Amino acid sequence: MAAIPPRPFRGVVLTACFALVLLMMSRWVDLPLTQAIERYMPDGVNEVFEQIGDLGDSGGYIFAGLLVYVLSLQGMQRGWTCPVRAGFERLARYSMLLLATMSIGGLITLLLKKLVSRARPEVLLEQGWHGLGVPFAGDPYDSFPSSHTLTAFAVAAVLGQIAPRWRLPLLLVAAVVAVSRVINRDHFLSDVTAAAFIGIMVAHYLAPYILGEHYRWMLRAPWRWRRGS
Repeated sequence: MAAIPPRPFRGVVLTACFALVLLMMSRWVDLPLTQAIERYMPDGVNEVFEQIGDLGDSGGYIFAGLLVYVLSLQGMQRGWTCPVRAGFERLARYSMLLLATMSIGGLITLLLKKLVSRARPEVLLEQGWHGLGVPFAGDPYDSFPSSHTLTAFAVAAVLGQIAPRWRLPLLLVAAVVAVSRVINRDHFLSDVTAAAFIGIMVAHYLAPYILGEHYRWMLRAPWRWRRGS
């Protein structure tokens, strides 16, 4: 069920290389791409992608993951018959992986938003200025990275663990959500690229410690449940 925990050094090298790519992207791609979209994108296309971007709202996924996790623990404790072939234990593990990925990935994204304080595309398009504000400046200086993209790729990465043959289509759907954030001028390309990287990497590093059969911490029901109350 689980993979061998990834090697930290490989992750550090990959992250450093990816950071270099993001710097190059922010320097030579973000501004001309955003300005071209503003100039040539029809309003009707904007409206369609606005709807697609809503797939990156995190609330529904968190609620669903928490609900499945709680019901799975209850089912294991009370001896219910699981309605799906995966069984309650696997459902509990995968729902916890989703919750943990979104929580840790969301925290990383929030900290970067506050510390980097990158101006959103609207500042560029309305005021002609692009750059970084002071840390913790808040909206509209919270462009990097994209929370909606983080959510989309976190969900895709976890569902890809459950159904590996669907991994590529799931990642493609997440990529469409990321593209929608760029087309609607809510984020720059490097913002959504960074968020996709965070979502995938957090899920990748957490998976062995949640899906591994010798790790049981996520299967322990609260004290009052174990007493049967």
